[in-house]
Amino acid sequence: FEYRDEAERHAVVSTNLLASLAISLAGVLPLAFSSAAVGRYFFGDPDMGLGVLLVLASLMLELSSQISLAYLRAKEHSTLFISISLGKLVVQFAANTVLLVWFDAGVLGVLTGNLAAVACGWLVLTVFTISRCGLRFDLAKLVPVLKYSFPFLLTTIVAMVSTNIDRFLINSFLTLHALGLYALALKIYRLITDLIGEPFNLAYGSFRFTIMGQENAAAIQARVVRYLFTAGCVAALGLAYFTGDVLRVMSAPEYWQSADLVPLLALAGALKIISYPLQSGILYQKHTRHIFHIGVAVAVVGAVCAFVFILWLGVIGACVAVLAATVTEVVLTDRLAQRYFKVDYEYPRLLRLLVVTLAFYLLSIPVAWLGVWQAFAIKAALWLLCVLVLVMAGALDSEEIGQARRF
Repeated sequence: FEYRDEAERHAVVSTNLLASLAISLAGVLPLAFSSAAVGRYFFGDPDMGLGVLLVLASLMLELSSQISLAYLRAKEHSTLFISISLGKLVVQFAANTVLLVWFDAGVLGVLTGNLAAVACGWLVLTVFTISRCGLRFDLAKLVPVLKYSFPFLLTTIVAMVSTNIDRFLINSFLTLHALGLYALALKIYRLITDLIGEPFNLAYGSFRFTIMGQENAAAIQARVVRYLFTAGCVAALGLAYFTGDVLRVMSAPEYWQSADLVPLLALAGALKIISYPLQSGILYQKHTRHIFHIGVAVAVVGAVCAFVFILWLGVIGACVAVLAATVTEVVLTDRLAQRYFKVDYEYPRLLRLLVVTLAFYLLSIPVAWLGVWQAFAIKAALWLLCVLVLVMAGALDSEEIGQARRF
């Protein structure tokens, strides 16, 4: 989107497709040459060096595929995007079934099936991208991308540490059982980011750059954030309502306490998913260094809060720390992005939606004393009623409700 001329856009894509393949290859080659040693050291079996090679090949092709997938998203080829994903799933399932059931290939069979799926997807994506964009390498178009991307690398390194510090502290100060409960609660909390945040990010990441030149770009951004926050509130309330009932049906009693940790984490999830659209000004003006600065601040707040609150409140304190870190991320992202792209977010409206959601959660607390199925039925009714109240409280205005009906 930096360029208007189609040939220049194609050059950006093809340049970075070639560069990603070269960078990935350079990254895996040192490990590939020492694959037998890696297999011996980590698995106690030098024959697992073949498995290491299979993993490295999959990694290289998967990383290279990201450029083509980004191109599909930029061109809004959503059907092809999903078709390739489903095709890879079919290939992986078929290959693993044949190699495991018929040839008893074990771990190497699984890794071979994974590589077959990744390779098929990479081939289709690369052929499609080259057929549209050609093969042209332009160093002048690669350097800005590397500068733009480098802060994300640093942010990822910081995040790898910050997202594991709470587990380390729980294991150190509490018990392994508490760590297990927290880990299960985190998996449930991630349903919000996996099922709402991630699909939204894939679609909105390119879309926002197509509207930046429009006069109503800020209004669209504010509306999108409101929609997304509403979806997050509904999902968070659903997790808070039904996690306990689902665990009672699906798991042993030792795991049921995880449900007590979910409400705070679900609230953090509802807030976290709006941080991505809030970044729009930072990304559009290419000040990605702020993403790293925010990541460092979030890591520090999360670590300090985790240390203090885990000692004070136990495993609940870890959930409080996650919420504190998420609030920090959202606030800092908004403040920094506003410097480059002014958006009048509807803060009173968003706060009203949050208050309604919290009120409905409090209404459900006495219901927990009932039987599983009675409680489930009542909470299901409350959940549907909450959706209606959220709409009335400002999630949608009358014009948007009319548009939804017509759609």
